[in-house]
Amino acid sequence: MDELQNLQELLDALLDQVGVALQSGRPLSDELQGLIAEQLEWLYSRIQELKQSEAPAIPPTPKLEPGPFPSSNVNSFKYDPKTQQLFVKFHGDDSADSGPIYQYQNVPLKIYDAFASGSIAPRTSGRNRYHQWIKGVTPSLGASLNALIKEGGYPYARVS
Repeated sequence: MDELQNLQELLDALLDQVGVALQSGRPLSDELQGLIAEQLEWLYSRIQELKQSEAPAIPPTPKLEPGPFPSSNVNSFKYDPKTQQLFVKFHGDDSADSGPIYQYQNVPLKIYDAFASGSIAPRTSGRNRYHQWIKGVTPSLGASLNALIKEGGYPYARVS
């Protein structure tokens, strides 16, 4: 077994045990909570390092298309099912078109489909100059990107 797989199994086991402890209702000491937090942070960081080092070379950025509905966060995106690469352009500070582009790797088609349909609802409500979002209301490209892609731990790189 390689280091990445070992660390991912260790992370899963640690999270499972923390869940069991929390469900039991037994309080965790501040010291134990601190140790758990340190270990989770280290495991997550090391897993991200290993995933980044395994990432293949970044191909040229394809032409990105706007999503099927307005987004306060995502300007446009493109997915290649053959390579499982997702390119996402975010809105910029100066204009909607001036934002950075990120490439996410190893994104399965089912995860992309859930993202592209905005299947995850926002956790908050708000408005920016690009769009308004409402807590609990789908579709939301930004909430879906965060929950499915970013929190999913897919390797990524800024490409522009």
